[in-house]
Amino acid sequence: MSAVLPSWAEADDAALALGEVERLAVSGQPILVGLEAQARAARETAVAARQLPDPQLVTGIQDVPVNTSDAWSLRRDSDTQIQAGLMQEFPRAEKRRLRGELSEREAGRLQAEHHLAWRTVRRDAALAWLQVWKYDQTLRLTRDSLREAETQMQAVEIALRTGSATQAEFLTARQEVDRMKDAAAAAEQSMAHARNGLSRWIGDEAFRPVAADLPELPALPSLDVVLERVRQHPHLAGAAAQVALTQTSADLASAAYKPDWRVEVGYGYRPEFSEMAMLQVGIDLPVFTRNRQDRAVAAAHAQQEAATAAVDDAARQLLSEARLNHQDWQRLIARLKAYDEGLLPQSSSRITASLAGWRSGRGLLRDVIDARRGALELQMARLDLQSDLAMHTIQLSYLGAFEDASGAGDPNHE
Repeated sequence: MSAVLPSWAEADDAALALGEVERLAVSGQPILVGLEAQARAARETAVAARQLPDPQLVTGIQDVPVNTSDAWSLRRDSDTQIQAGLMQEFPRAEKRRLRGELSEREAGRLQAEHHLAWRTVRRDAALAWLQVWKYDQTLRLTRDSLREAETQMQAVEIALRTGSATQAEFLTARQEVDRMKDAAAAAEQSMAHARNGLSRWIGDEAFRPVAADLPELPALPSLDVVLERVRQHPHLAGAAAQVALTQTSADLASAAYKPDWRVEVGYGYRPEFSEMAMLQVGIDLPVFTRNRQDRAVAAAHAQQEAATAAVDDAARQLLSEARLNHQDWQRLIARLKAYDEGLLPQSSSRITASLAGWRSGRGLLRDVIDARRGALELQMARLDLQSDLAMHTIQLSYLGAFEDASGAGDPNHE
């Protein structure tokens, strides 16, 4: 089941419907592929970070004389030796564990970011498709009005020949035809722009015919249910993962007070004297902590505070968006009902009455044109409401309003 618009089904297999657009948008999407690769890289880095550093091979010549008769001789001075050795650093196990954990936390943050991007891509692709659909519907309504205007102009032309219409009425009818042609051209231009916007998400598939009908609306849960689901949003999960990452960073900064140590073993070869062996142990001395470790710990805690504040800010933003979209969704349903039950039937009756009056000679052609223009304006206004309702549905889906409690359908849900 899809986590975005789970009940919206495709209307026509041949036409480009919303569900197909959402699937195409996330299939092979470079943004998602890149985030997956970053998460894998962080997990691989976590394994490497837990390991000891590689040993170092040390070699060289020590105590070579540079003057007197022994200058540059490797055999005459007993201190001269050819050395070879190994050095191994031993960072504390706690530090290595925390460094690995830091990369794991980063992988978790990237996974949440991938999930957020998955939802965002689907939402943005759906909104882009909605723009194409809206301009396609606008073009259909405009062309229907253009055909009516052309029919009206032909009727006026016939009436002009019989003397029952004036030249001014004919010019008015022809002007209305030209106006509708321009409106159709503008709708075609806007739809071309919208298709190019959609192609950003689905490529050449954006230029296919668009489904004529919007998908069926899902049932809207109560506001309390919506707000509870919003609290599981991947944006909040990513912000919480950032808090966990900063906590690990603070722990790692605190671990810097404890010194690391190293061991070096070596062998010295002296051609004319006995061979030598060497063992050295080194340890860090974190005694000047005021401007190093103390500052690093303070910075880590400040970053943690900032990350915690970001969680609260993101929660407020998402909950505010959920309330707004939920309220608007309900209002738009009521407004659309008013159009369907009152305004549109009234506009149709007005056209019928004005047309009958003009044909009988008791009305003016201007009344017919005004009635048809008013009907088109109402149809366009209803289209705006319908588009707004779909937009709010898409946004509520992005927020998780239509998910079940288990989060089924999310790509990273386990």
